[in-house]
This record gives sequence, C-alpha cells and structure tokens, in this order.
Amino acid sequence: MDELVKQALAKWPDVPDCTGWLALDARGRWRVGEAKAGPRLPITHAAMNAFISRNYFSSGRYWIFQNGPQRVFVELEYTPFVWRLLPRATGQWDLVAHTGATMVPSAVWLDDQGRFLMQARSATGEPTVGVIHDHDTALVAELLRDDEGAVLDDDAITRMSVTDHGAMAPAKPASLHWTRGDASALRLPLHRIASHQVPLQFGFEPKPSLALRIDVDTRR
Repeated sequence: MDELVKQALAKWPDVPDCTGWLALDARGRWRVGEAKAGPRLPITHAAMNAFISRNYFSSGRYWIFQNGPQRVFVELEYTPFVWRLLPRATGQWDLVAHTGATMVPSAVWLDDQGRFLMQARSATGEPTVGVIHDHDTALVAELLRDDEGAVLDDDAITRMSVTDHGAMAPAKPASLHWTRGDASALRLPLHRIASHQVPLQFGFEPKPSLALRIDVDTRR
C-alpha cells in the first residue's frame, strides 16, 4: 500500500465505503461505472491503473482498492487475479498478475468453460487464485502432460472441461509441467472445477455490492 494512502487513512479514518463502481474483468482490466448504466468503461490511464494495482488487497472474502482514505469494493467478473505467461528463456516462464506482480504457481485447475485457473503465492507467501488470460490459454495447454508424460491434444483437453449434469466429467490424470524463470521445475496435478464453484472454493465474494446489501438487510 502506498505511504500516502496510509497517511490518508490515518487522517480521515471514517470515509464511507464505495461499492458497485469499480470492477476487474476476466482479462485483468480495471473498469469503472455503475453496471445498471451499461458496460463499465475500461481505465486506460497507465498511472491510474498502476495506482489501483498497488493498493489492491483482500479483506476477508472481499477484494478492495484503497483509494486514499476510502475503501472501494471491487466487483470481480471471475477471479481476483488474472495471470499472463511471460517467457524468460526457452521453455521457462514467469507467471505475472494483472497487477504486475510475479508469483509462483502452486496448483492448477480447468473449469467447465475450458479456462485454466492457477493458485499462486506472492513474494510474501500469501496464496491467491486467478484465471489465465484467454490469450495465453494455448500456452498453458502446451505444458500439460498425461500420466505417461505425453502432451495432451486439443480434443483431450476439451473432453476434460465438458460437464456431465453439472459435475465435471471423468478424465485421465494430467499435470502441468512448469519450468520457472529461475529454471526450477514444478509438476502440478491438473484439477477440474465448475466455474460456479470457484468463489466458494477459494473463499472470495465476486459481487460485494449485492453481498454487503444482503448482510445489512439481514441485520435489521
């Protein structure tokens, strides 16, 4: 968190929270505006994007942007983070968040829409989950291997993401073979998950404006 933000919090501790205004889409773009007024507009100002990213954090099951003394609850199109794969050398990759932070993957999932999700740890060791940017889906697919070490073809991956009456269809074991930018290797079993189960599985609230309103109503 920026030092100026900490100072503003100390000076004005009781500024009302903001909900329903700021959102993170599934491609890692910050968007602003009220959803009922139409599609939110992407923030294109580089310095503003960087400021939001530096002051973005979790508080319990909510994700928040600390805008000076004001907490802004973030609406999530899918997950709290969006990952990109950046090459470091032949066959070596960095996992980089939409915030610019480089993290270490610790688990991988395939959802029923054919999207890959990764749980990763930041430099402080805190685990978090994000979806792979759709432009990098094919890169992740190339790193998948079956239990005999063979590369999975597109048909095999598609079959793995098909649902059967709301549950993930059976599939052969697979794993992600990931070589980090420092040349260390990871082998992560591929799990499957239905997209509607992601918030519950990873303990976050994608629609805080609705959830907070319900919480207030139930306390009356």
